[in-house]
Amino acid sequence: MPMKQFLVLFTLSIVSITGLEALGRKTAAATNAKDEILKISDEREEALAKGDIAALDRIDADDQVYTNWRGVTLTKAEHLADIKARNLTFQTSFKHNDVQVVIHGNTGIVTGLSKTSVVYKGSAPAGARKFVNVFVKENGRWLCVVHFEAPVAE
Repeated sequence: MPMKQFLVLFTLSIVSITGLEALGRKTAAATNAKDEILKISDEREEALAKGDIAALDRIDADDQVYTNWRGVTLTKAEHLADIKARNLTFQTSFKHNDVQVVIHGNTGIVTGLSKTSVVYKGSAPAGARKFVNVFVKENGRWLCVVHFEAPVAE
């Protein structure tokens, strides 16, 4: 094999290996981010179930957009006030199905189907609700910036 062909093949091999290593690092980082988001998502659900205002204040972004199953959008302060006043209570532990996490850079999107029994100001939604939680990593911490849920037919 002439030296020129050898150098071309060698260079292509190095580029391919480097590309595969970068892809492996990117895949590992995405898997790690998914695990982190699932963990903070579980912490958030536990805090909601317990009415743990301090934990929710830490996990939810100050400018969080929270839209409940009735289509009412609340600020973080309004949402936390509802929990503190016991206007929002959870009758059962969180029961989620079809939970998926998608990563886009420093943003993670969690979707799923919730069958958690919730009472909001005396009203309880009948059936399951589809939910979307958007987390953004800021200063090394994942914050929930959007919560949205809507009733779905089972």
